[in-house]
Amino acid sequence: MFVPDRLSLRTLSLDFVRSMRSSDRGQRDWFALGVIFGLPIVAGVIVACSGVVVVAPTAFIPAVALLAGVLLAAAGQTITLRARLADSLTLNAGKRVTGMVRETMSGLLVSAVAALLDALILGALASMMPVGYRLNFWHHALSVLATVVTVFLVLMFVATARHIYATYLEVFEGGTPLPRHPSVDLDSTEGPVHRIGEPPEHKWTDS
Repeated sequence: MFVPDRLSLRTLSLDFVRSMRSSDRGQRDWFALGVIFGLPIVAGVIVACSGVVVVAPTAFIPAVALLAGVLLAAAGQTITLRARLADSLTLNAGKRVTGMVRETMSGLLVSAVAALLDALILGALASMMPVGYRLNFWHHALSVLATVVTVFLVLMFVATARHIYATYLEVFEGGTPLPRHPSVDLDSTEGPVHRIGEPPEHKWTDS
């Protein structure tokens, strides 16, 4: 309402939340959403209650600012990859793959925005720490905000990296990872054929 449409992140954030679905049941993954959005708040409350202040924010600014650009570039590469795969009728028909690519795309952009916001907060905090500065309310407030955004950024980075690999497996490797104890020749082309868009025969887990 008060933000121009071109500057609004409402559609991006809502698409990210709506696209996060469990791979086995297809329902919204409320547990993952609770961890991604809840843990940063818990970390911020802990920092606020303990009175911890980020005393060297300048050490993080270059890395976080660079990460924002890298994530934005990765989102552009995702669009390019999706365009190259658009000629595949099988891929276009697979709602599962479309949902995974949508979550990957929105996750990359949300992470890029979070990295930019984190760099701005850390920059503001660094500007308030000249030689001989005295701690005040703004140092604590910005430290809490920096902690919340940084923890959120770390969680988003891990979740998005995992989902990018899951999308790669779904599109190019039949939806299954390498077995722990392979009993067949991995270079062999024989075996069951996995159709893109259908749930894999063996679901991908970290175990």
